[in-house]
Amino acid sequence: MSCAKQWAKRVVGDWRLGLLIVASSSLILLMAQLPFTYTFIAGKERGAFSDQPFLQQVHAAEANDDWGRWRWMRSQSLIDVPGIGQRSVILRFRVVSHRAQRQPDAPPTILQMQSGNGPVVPLTLRLEGARYHVLLPAATLDDGRLNLHLTTESWQNEGDRRGDLGIAIGEAVSLQSVPSSGLVIPPLSLMLAWVISLVLLWVTLRVLAFTPVTTWWLLLPLALGVPWLLLYEAPRLAFGTFWVIQASLIALVSALLSVLLVPPFLRALLWVPPPQLLRWLLLLLVLSFVLKFGARLYPEAMPGDLQLHVNRYSHTVLGQVYILAQHRGLPFPFPNALYIVMAPLTLLPISIHVLFEVLGGLFEATTVLLLYLMVTRATGHARWGVLSAALYALTAGGFMNSWFAFETQIAGQWVTLLLILLLVWHWPQYQQWLLLGGLVMLFIQVFLGHIGQAINTTLVGILLIPLLWWQARTRHEQHGVRWLLLIGLIAGVFVALFYYSAFWGTMMEMLQIAQSGLNNATGRRPIPREETLQVLWYGGLITHFGFFPVLLAVAGALLMLQNQRMRRSLLVWLIWLSFAVSLSQALLPLITLNSITTRWLMFSAWAIAISGALGWLHLWSRGRAARIVTWAMAGYICWLTLSLWAAAMAWRLPPIEPF
Repeated sequence: MSCAKQWAKRVVGDWRLGLLIVASSSLILLMAQLPFTYTFIAGKERGAFSDQPFLQQVHAAEANDDWGRWRWMRSQSLIDVPGIGQRSVILRFRVVSHRAQRQPDAPPTILQMQSGNGPVVPLTLRLEGARYHVLLPAATLDDGRLNLHLTTESWQNEGDRRGDLGIAIGEAVSLQSVPSSGLVIPPLSLMLAWVISLVLLWVTLRVLAFTPVTTWWLLLPLALGVPWLLLYEAPRLAFGTFWVIQASLIALVSALLSVLLVPPFLRALLWVPPPQLLRWLLLLLVLSFVLKFGARLYPEAMPGDLQLHVNRYSHTVLGQVYILAQHRGLPFPFPNALYIVMAPLTLLPISIHVLFEVLGGLFEATTVLLLYLMVTRATGHARWGVLSAALYALTAGGFMNSWFAFETQIAGQWVTLLLILLLVWHWPQYQQWLLLGGLVMLFIQVFLGHIGQAINTTLVGILLIPLLWWQARTRHEQHGVRWLLLIGLIAGVFVALFYYSAFWGTMMEMLQIAQSGLNNATGRRPIPREETLQVLWYGGLITHFGFFPVLLAVAGALLMLQNQRMRRSLLVWLIWLSFAVSLSQALLPLITLNSITTRWLMFSAWAIAISGALGWLHLWSRGRAARIVTWAMAGYICWLTLSLWAAAMAWRLPPIEPF
C-alpha cells in the first residue's frame, strides 16, 4: 500500500501535469474575456444550431412554410444555457404563437420569466408573433449559467391531443454578451472539471506504462485544444462538465482492468507483445471503450436504435422468439441470439439501456484484442497486429455502428471475429471435441446473431471449402477441410430447422414477389447508378475508412498472397473471400437499382484493417517521404473519425448509416 501511495504521489506531483493544468486553465480564463455570442434554432432537433438540450420541458419539434421551425413549450418550461461566464447577456427569442392568438376569447397571454433565483418578471405578449429582447444581469446567472424559467397558464388547443401547452418559440434564439469593463469569471465548474479530467487522464496513461514525456505529449492537444472550443460551442462544452469527469473515470477504471487482465491473458496464450507495443495496445482498448460507450453518456447524445433493441429484447423474453422485421420495405427474420445470451445479465441492478451500451462498448473494445491475436498467431508480427487493431479502432466504421446503436450488428461482428480467430489459430487441427463444440456454437451464434452477417458468412463458407480443398497439400489439411465442412453443416442445419423454418412461408412469398424486381416488392423508386456510385465513394470508402486504408488494404492483400508462408495460413484466404463477398454485395445495387443489401463494408472491416496495416508498414519502410505521407494519411483518418464522433455526440447529427 505504501508503494502505491508513493507511486500516486510521484505521478500526480509531476511538474509536467501541473504545466498542463496551468496552460489549460489560463486558456479557459483568456477565452472567457472574449465577447460571447451563441445561437440555436428552436425546432431544429439535430445538427449545428440544434435546440437540444437548451430547451427543456417542451413538445416535439414542428415546421411549416409560414413559421419555419418552432416548438411548443409546456406551461412550465426552461431555457438552459451554460458556459456563458459571469457577465450580463441579452436574450433574443421569437414567440410565434400562444393561447390568446389561438383562442380569441382568452385573456392576454402573460409570460412569467425567472432567471435562476432572481425575481419573477411578468411579460404580456403581443397578439401577433413578435421577437423579444430580454436583458439578463450577471447576478442572475449561477456560475455563468442561464436558467430561465418560462411559465404561462396551461391550456389545450382545439383539435390538438397535446395538453399543457404554453407558448411556441420559433426561429433563432440568440444570446449576446453586454460589454464589461471588469474581468469575466469563466464557469468555475467547467474549469474544475477539466482540471480533474486532466489529472485522471494523466494517471490513466501512467497506469498504462507510458513515460511522463509521452504522457505529456499525448495530453497536450487536449489541454490546449479544448479551451478553444469555448469560442464556438461553449454551452455544449459546459453541458459536458459532469460528463468529462465521468468519461475520465471510465478511462481510468478501464486502464486498471486492462493492465490487470490483458497481459496475463496474452501471457497464457504466449503472445505478449513487447512493452513498447503492449502499452499502445492497451491504450487502443481503453480508447475504444471510452469513445464508443462513454460518449453515449453525454447529455442528449445521438440515441440511435437503442430503444428498438430494448423493445425487441422485451418481446423475446416474453416469448416472441421469432421476430419478423422490415428492412426498407422488405420483411426479413430478425435473429435475436444476443437478447437470449444477455438475458441473465439483466438481473444485475443496471438499466437495460445502459447494459446494451456497455456490452456494445465491450464488444468494440475487445475487437482490438481479437485482431491483434489473429495477426500475431498467423504471422508472428506483433507490430502488424497492433497496427491492425489501431486501424480498426480509429477509423469511423465502428463509431458509426455504435452511434446508430446497431447492437446486434456489433455483437454479430464480434462473434464472427472470435470464430475466425479460432479457425485461424487451430487450422487445420479441428478434431478436438471441446473445440468442435465451441466452433459449432459460434457458428450458431453468427447465424442467429444478425441476418446480414449470417448471409455473408455463409457465402464465404461456400467459397472457402472448395478453395481450401484445392489448396490442401497434406492429409492434415484435407482432414481440416472435412471437419470445417461438417461444423458448418451441423450449425447450418440446426438454425435452419429450429429458427429459419418458422419464416419459410414469408421467405418464399418474398422471393416470388422479388422476381418482378425489388423496387416493385418494396414500393420504392429505382436508385440511379450514379447516385449509388456517389454513396459508395463518399459514404463508403471515405466516411467509413478515410479511403487510404482501403487503398492500402488492396496492396496489403496482394503482398499477403505473394508470401508463400502466408498462403499456408487460413487468414489470407478468409481476407480475400471476405473482399469477394463484399464486392458482390457492392455491385448488387447497381444491378437491382435498390439499396437492399447486407452491411457488406462493415463485414470486411476486419480484413481492411489487417491487410491495410500490412500496406501501411510497407509504405512506412520506404523512407522519410513515405513516412510523412503515412502521418498525413493518419491525420486525415483521425480527423474524419473525430468529426463524425463529435457531431453525433454534441449535435445528435447521424452519419450515413453504415453498410
